[in-house]
Amino acid sequence: MRMMKKDVPAEYRALIQRFRLIDDTFFNVCFDNYIEGMQLLLRLFFGRDDLVVRHVVTQQSADNLYGRGVRFDVLAEDSEGRLYDCEVQRANEGAAPRRARYNSSMMDSRELAKGAEFSGLPETWVIFITENDMYGEGFPLYHVERIVQEIRRPFGDGAHILYV
Repeated sequence: MRMMKKDVPAEYRALIQRFRLIDDTFFNVCFDNYIEGMQLLLRLFFGRDDLVVRHVVTQQSADNLYGRGVRFDVLAEDSEGRLYDCEVQRANEGAAPRRARYNSSMMDSRELAKGAEFSGLPETWVIFITENDMYGEGFPLYHVERIVQEIRRPFGDGAHILYV
């Protein structure tokens, strides 16, 4: 039997009405195994209508024998093998550049088997979806890339960071 609105206690209705996608728990529930939803989000972020998501999982843990582990909010893989770690953050401190670097390194550490060639590392994106404009410059997206400064060329390591 389907639950009617009047059957839901008022305090639960009030809680549900306050949910927003920027809330970690709600974001995770909404995107768990929701390939079409994650595909739409990534297509919007990258302006590509040909991006095809193959796999989505939420709250994936990556343990580290030597130090701090990480729990990825949403991990997705596209049809070309690129990996996306989408993190939602209401507070700017949670989207610190060194956290992005760490998440990127933890993604890499899980992808290369012992003895495998480094060329086998997939292209990765750490995406922080933030409530506030991280840099205060009014842009909806901030693409972070490594460059070789002396020759002003991309470093080309396949690791990318995006603030939304």
